[in-house]
Amino acid sequence: MPDAETVAVLLRPLLGRRLLAVTEARYWYDEGPVAGTAGLLHFWLHFEGTPAIMAHGCGNLLKLTQEEPYSSYDMQEYGRTVVGPVQPAELLNEVVGQCLVDVGLVQGYSTVPAVGGILLRFKRDELLVATLADEWICQPGLIPAELREYLSLIGWLSSAAPAAEGQ
Repeated sequence: MPDAETVAVLLRPLLGRRLLAVTEARYWYDEGPVAGTAGLLHFWLHFEGTPAIMAHGCGNLLKLTQEEPYSSYDMQEYGRTVVGPVQPAELLNEVVGQCLVDVGLVQGYSTVPAVGGILLRFKRDELLVATLADEWICQPGLIPAELREYLSLIGWLSSAAPAAEGQ
């Protein structure tokens, strides 16, 4: 179970570090990637001087681990999973090269206290990454009003960045 304390211990050392790259595992069908969150299976954040952090969505919970990317694999007539650099048009690509300023932990839609997402605050951008009903949510900004009945801010790892009004 991805509790807030465990996730905080894993992510706190990333504060102040630059995101060097994002690797994704993406579903490909008919020789092309399935765009957006519909094709995203897993992703890895590569920050300077630290092991890769793998993000894996499981229902309404976000599991984060220090783990290197796995290899691409074929699924015969069902397509294939391609593991490689994040697609240029994807939102996760927009934060590559930026320094991580803070991380907000997000309570998922669950009966137990567990992390269902994270808010990544970079120098220029904020990014919500969460999982809800086995679907990825990856969008700019903080938790939007339409998702607040399912996702809520637990708190920020750095006391320098208080929760935004309504978050």
